Amino acid sequence: KVPIQLNIKVSNPGMTINNREFGSNVKIKPAENSLIKIDKKDYRGSIEILRDDKGGLLVINELDVEEYLKGVLNEEISAKWHPESIKAQAVVARTYALYQKENRKDNPYHMEATTTDQVYGGARREDERTNKAAKDTQGIVLTYEGKLAKVFYHSISGGITEDVTDVWGGEGNNYLKSIKCDFDKDAPNYQWETEIDTVDLEMLLSRNGIKVDGILSIEPVSFTSSGRVSELQIRHRNGTEKISGVNFRKIIGYETIRSTLFRIKEGEGSFIFYGKGSGHGVGLCQWGAKGMAEKGYSYIDILKHYYPGIEIKRIK
Repeated sequence: KVPIQLNIKVSNPGMTINNREFGSNVKIKPAENSLIKIDKKDYRGSIEILRDDKGGLLVINELDVEEYLKGVLNEEISAKWHPESIKAQAVVARTYALYQKENRKDNPYHMEATTTDQVYGGARREDERTNKAAKDTQGIVLTYEGKLAKVFYHSISGGITEDVTDVWGGEGNNYLKSIKCDFDKDAPNYQWETEIDTVDLEMLLSRNGIKVDGILSIEPVSFTSSGRVSELQIRHRNGTEKISGVNFRKIIGYETIRSTLFRIKEGEGSFIFYGKGSGHGVGLCQWGAKGMAEKGYSYIDILKHYYPGIEIKRIK
């Protein structure tokens, strides 16, 4: 088989493929069992290319959800982890994808390939161990009151998960309440500390519309039921500003402030943030699932622990 190379460029009103004019919507389907390579990355399924409203090209990988999972699992966790923890992740990732497919059915695509949804690396990130977990749980999803559950997951809970309403507001779901997690203590960054110069904090906050000139103190003023920072008060030369813990973490950076389960102490010309956990804290704790699996719990046990009241079903 000789691979066919396509050079696709924007044109008016659509696009050119190898200098030949096409419309604003093109679908490329490879021969059976063949992969498509885009920017040196291999993908299963077919590719749809659309002109977007900004005059660029939108590249969409269309494929079966079970094939999609193969490109997700080894991105979200390690294929070296215990098989039961990988199976738990497979069920959650499948449920999340199918929920979003239904929720976004009128959109040109259902999922982004980043942490906005789930990290998806295409065929290059497949591993026989994660592929086996997807196959062993094929069609199994989480439901609540007969409908696909809106599930979330994160890396490290720091000993307790978060109630969904404390992160994103709304009415919340009974299966996304705060629960104790005693299984993630072996995780790297279970505890963390980071020091940030006061000047850098002022710059980041001001750039995001929170004007603070000469920060004097930063203090948590309220906490969620899990002990995470709900609201911070920033005292500066010209007054005080209040900001939610979730928004503060987003502004300063998710890799810098690893979770909202933190406290603060003053340094010299800086503030030191120290805490536990990594991620928003809602739903399944990935390192906790790993710990549970290593202690002999099945993937069903793991899912029922992190999503109390959930139903586990196999769908077509």
